[in-house]
Amino acid sequence: MKILIRTFSIVSILLFIASCTQTASGPDFRNEVGANGLLTPRAIFARYVEALGGEELIRSYSSTTINGTFSLAAFGIDGDATIYSRAPNHVSQIISLGGLGAIRSGYNGDIGWSVDPLQGNSLLEGDMLTDLQQNSDYYLPLNLALSPGLVTEEIVDIMSSDAYKIRLTDERGKETFLYFDVETSLLVRSDATASTPLGELPVTTYLDNYQSFDGYLQPTLMTFSQAGQEFSIQVDSVEFDNVAEEAFEPPSEIQSLLR
Repeated sequence: MKILIRTFSIVSILLFIASCTQTASGPDFRNEVGANGLLTPRAIFARYVEALGGEELIRSYSSTTINGTFSLAAFGIDGDATIYSRAPNHVSQIISLGGLGAIRSGYNGDIGWSVDPLQGNSLLEGDMLTDLQQNSDYYLPLNLALSPGLVTEEIVDIMSSDAYKIRLTDERGKETFLYFDVETSLLVRSDATASTPLGELPVTTYLDNYQSFDGYLQPTLMTFSQAGQEFSIQVDSVEFDNVAEEAFEPPSEIQSLLR
């Protein structure tokens, strides 16, 4: 259970704000087909941005607060979850688990940290920090097509619906797979590899129950599968442009590590 919760602290950031691209003033790629006869990644990303509400709407916001409920059903554990994000690259997450305490993690554009009552407090380094840096871009939905390796591999069945499978490869050679529903153009699944103190661990995430918040579609149910166990986030509210600077200040436990 400890491993699952700590991995979630890093991976969830990607899942709340993943993934697509389209520039309002650039070419229209929505119908671009590749040599394999499938829509290109940038065509699929462009359709996804449009489905979410469009680039103009996405760029109209500069910070987001997500509130919901975290659940680890196998252990009978649940609690409140709050994630703050702000342009250009600030994120902060708090998972309150009752008597177990609160797990906090974040990145302020300079340092990344984790405060965990079960595993201790730490400054993130190496691949764990790189993962967080890559996924902390507030406008990541508009920038992911800049990834160095993008391929539309095939159409597969996801939850009884056809979905485009896209492979992303970063500069380290680390691969992530994103699945976009053919009919709705929405992201419905992600296969990623989380860097943890115990090594690289695969995580599969399903995104469901999209709802509109001020015109911006967001998944309100995210189910994570790792090491044969499941944990989830049920989103209750999404608010924009109301995050204070204090949300991204490293907590006192981390300040003591910086001295």
